[in-house]
Amino acid sequence: MIQTLKKSQITVFLSVALLAGCERAPSSPIPEDVYIIVDANRDGRADIDSTSDLSNRQNASVQAGAIILPNIGDTGQRCPDSTSTLSDDELEQCHDASDNVPRATENFAPVHILPFPDDTQSASLTIDEDSKSQVRLFALRDGDWQYIESGAPLTPEELVSGATLGIDARDVVRDKQAWSGIVTLAVEASTSQKNITDYAQLKVAPVITYNHTEDAKVVLSSQSGESANHKVFIEDLRQAVAESGIETPVKLMSTIDNWAQDYVEFGYLSMPKPDGKRAIIQVAMRSTQPGRVGGRAVFDFKGPGFGAIQLGGEGYHQVDSFGNLETVPPYSLGNKTYPVGRIIYGDAGDGISPHKDWRNFFASQEIQDPIILDTSWLAIGHVDEFVQFVPADTPRGWKMTILSPELLIRMLEKAVEEGYGDVLAYSKPGHSDRTISDILNNKKLMAENQFAQQKINENKALLVKELGLSNDEIIEIPGIVKQAFFDEEDLADFAKVDYKGPEDDMEITYGPGKLLSAHPGAINGIVIDETHYISPQQFGPVIEGVDILQSAVTNAYKQGGLDVTYVDDWYTHHAIAGEVHCGTNTIREIGSQWW
Repeated sequence: MIQTLKKSQITVFLSVALLAGCERAPSSPIPEDVYIIVDANRDGRADIDSTSDLSNRQNASVQAGAIILPNIGDTGQRCPDSTSTLSDDELEQCHDASDNVPRATENFAPVHILPFPDDTQSASLTIDEDSKSQVRLFALRDGDWQYIESGAPLTPEELVSGATLGIDARDVVRDKQAWSGIVTLAVEASTSQKNITDYAQLKVAPVITYNHTEDAKVVLSSQSGESANHKVFIEDLRQAVAESGIETPVKLMSTIDNWAQDYVEFGYLSMPKPDGKRAIIQVAMRSTQPGRVGGRAVFDFKGPGFGAIQLGGEGYHQVDSFGNLETVPPYSLGNKTYPVGRIIYGDAGDGISPHKDWRNFFASQEIQDPIILDTSWLAIGHVDEFVQFVPADTPRGWKMTILSPELLIRMLEKAVEEGYGDVLAYSKPGHSDRTISDILNNKKLMAENQFAQQKINENKALLVKELGLSNDEIIEIPGIVKQAFFDEEDLADFAKVDYKGPEDDMEITYGPGKLLSAHPGAINGIVIDETHYISPQQFGPVIEGVDILQSAVTNAYKQGGLDVTYVDDWYTHHAIAGEVHCGTNTIREIGSQWW
């Protein structure tokens, strides 16, 4: 019989099977004054046959109690994409929970209302004032989900037999000071003898970002537009991704904005379902750069189980890019456990970036406690320019990689000692005639790298403290920095770049920093899985046929068990202050559950 049902009918059938059956048994262990049961123990069921859901029933938080899923996918694929003439806000507001139609009912959090005493005359359900516009409540009546307003009465049948309810959220929590995401569902009933009241709480699921111990399943980049250089980069990237074992071809997002890492961050929402399963909605988050038109590409990801949100902001500040956000993988330290890790981002040092909407949003998720680093010394101001986390065969399952100017300078000094001071410092054809000795004798450059190493060491010390890292859990990646667009060869390279960004972008605001990678920044690459890494080609000094910088990078990543594939990004990204990671993005497998 089920084989003849439509997909929508099967969804309702399964939802009914999971949520139905709420009559209070004569021998029920549930106290007589309890009338609302939610999935407080997070096993995917609102259990009316035991007391398993009584603890934390009235005390929901990120740490404990029932969970509500923001039902922001687009099951029927009815929402317009980025090519629409609708405004950004109108595009964002179209999703499964944007009206009162019961879509994606498999994402409803289960709620049971137990039967009332025989002399009950009436009963009604209410949602707290702060939450009633943010969530949707449905009752299962005659096999169909029926939307009910806060304050609506239960039917006479429901007074006698109880009610099966489903609840979801219309939005994610954006600022916990404005709305905490804690929803209080209350019931009030009148009998011939007394008034009955009861309530339960549920917490809206947090938005969680992926970490690098979760395998990449899709690699993304931007469209090439008229850039011949970028077309070659995409061809090389596709080959590298295919060689890593990912079968899905590189997906190009619908914008010529070169910096695919920066205008969108991918994450997910999840909620427990029975038998250890999860309801999951993936999320494309737009950066707090509304003046960056490429960000509209997030709306193209909408579909079944996939939503898109904007994080607010204003204008187009470079440090509000998502290259300035990375995720520490899961770990424990002392009596604290971070089941889905923590996010890190950089402070530009200008008092305005990251934007307050960014800061409020990630703090309000209350699950990946942010660590704020100092990126005020960098011209672009992104954390992905000097720190990264990679999978490794260690007790915690990962290591931290961090940029080390000192390491490369020692390598160059050793080369001079061995008689190679006249070797070109850069092996990119036509870039520069500076030698290794020229680099080491450049007092300005050495002072810049001493300063950079000092700032890196300060950030490293904070991360070691917050993460509890030992020395053998840190991998140094050699690389030097220099002042952005100062040297003549850099200005000449800039003239060879054929990239032209979207014409409608607002003018970019930068932080106070001046430094960026001299050679292509190896740390700014793509972690594919536990054995594959894609890095920008290094073009370091070549001694006896070996690029000593690239060889050192390869050996460094081997400390984490990663094999490195190199892609030339010199004229597509490096020459304009970015690298491979900046120009790509990933959607990953979902690992640890957060609850």
